[in-house]
Amino acid sequence: MTHKEFLDLSGADPSEAFARSLIELCGTTGPVFVYNAGFENRIMRELAARFPLYAPGLQAIIDRVVDLLPIARSRYYHPDQHASWSIKAVLPTVCPDLAYDNLDGVQDGQAAQQAFLEAMAPQTTAERKSEIEQQLLAYCQLDTLAMVRLWQFFSGTDVPALVDAE
Repeated sequence: MTHKEFLDLSGADPSEAFARSLIELCGTTGPVFVYNAGFENRIMRELAARFPLYAPGLQAIIDRVVDLLPIARSRYYHPDQHASWSIKAVLPTVCPDLAYDNLDGVQDGQAAQQAFLEAMAPQTTAERKSEIEQQLLAYCQLDTLAMVRLWQFFSGTDVPALVDAE
């Protein structure tokens, strides 16, 4: 398996390039695993409304989305989740070797948004921007690996390791 990513810290609106990249990288077949399809699908519908050219491709992805959150809610609970179904609570109980709090800097979605805004700020130094970029990419790669490992756990399927990032 190969991790693919998109991160544009140029300061320009990345929305259209992201929509195009998402369609290209998701391909046309197979499931697209997410954790909280409501959020992911809403973002893709908003992109489709803004960029009608990409609406068919985005809808094709939405049609293939498999949400791991309802699977977790109906099939799994660990006391260490402390009644939370967030991926940050579930993941370390399923995969103790993976935890968002082990990441440097960006450890959750809100921190990712704040880091992105900081990277876009004109006063942010190139050195700090590079540091933020690495933190955001590490966070995104863990999100990808989390989907793979959660799917592996819930399905009882042996999944090959994530081999690299591109």
